[in-house]
Amino acid sequence: MAQKSISWRALDHIKEAKSEDWFWIVGIVAIGLVVLAIFFDNILFALLIALATFASFLLAHSAPREIDYEISRKGIRSGDIIYPFSSLEAFWVIDEDGYERDRVLVKSKKFFMPVITIPVGNGADLEEVRDCLLQYLEEEEIREPFYEHLMHRLGF
Repeated sequence: MAQKSISWRALDHIKEAKSEDWFWIVGIVAIGLVVLAIFFDNILFALLIALATFASFLLAHSAPREIDYEISRKGIRSGDIIYPFSSLEAFWVIDEDGYERDRVLVKSKKFFMPVITIPVGNGADLEEVRDCLLQYLEEEEIREPFYEHLMHRLGF
């Protein structure tokens, strides 16, 4: 059987509409945490919270970019990053019934990046992506990391 490859374009994130109240709530919570950190003489943590809040506001205003994805014998390419199959263990396809949040979770052998999320969106057929990945990796149910659920709940 000839090795198959597949490529597609998808948005790196889905821009969720955020109300003015969302920004006020995040700002007030951040200010409260900064004051609390300063009260406990933890200036470094206060700076970290302020920086994370600023980055969150920037991300909330940023437009999604279209990224090229490819699965080939070399590995999985996400934009300019290539994840060789030798550094990956398994995958799991999440089908949201035609919704633009369709994605593939890939289990990595790397400690600091245990699960890689690859959006498929409307850019490719999930069944084709699954068939292509089955040539290189095992299929194993992988749960989405907690922080991804949290970020989705917070509107990111």
